[in-house]
Amino acid sequence: MAVAILIVLFTPSKISYERVPDPPKPTDKVSLAQVIVETARFHGIDETRFLATAKCESSLNPKAIGDDGSSIGIFQIHLPSHPSVTREMALDAYWAIKWAAEKFKADPSIWVCYTKLYE
Repeated sequence: MAVAILIVLFTPSKISYERVPDPPKPTDKVSLAQVIVETARFHGIDETRFLATAKCESSLNPKAIGDDGSSIGIFQIHLPSHPSVTREMALDAYWAIKWAAEKFKADPSIWVCYTKLYE
């Protein structure tokens, strides 16, 4: 489902409208990497480490399943540790990247791969 964002610009004499393009949809490994980097920049986190963590966790496979089915998706979200996240959410690469960026900013060490690579 595409969501369009409309920005309304107010000036003293007129109102103008400008359509903001939809963010890129992750459809392959190249675009997934680009979405990961752009999301990291938006959240003010280290893009190299964020991307390396995803590569280590899933090889950028948005359908990756690990830990006997407990860890799901591109960032291998461990569902028992995050009960508010459904399997469907974790398998949605675009949603998972945004979710992971917020968690990564707070504490990147929740990912085993991050601790293997950087601690």
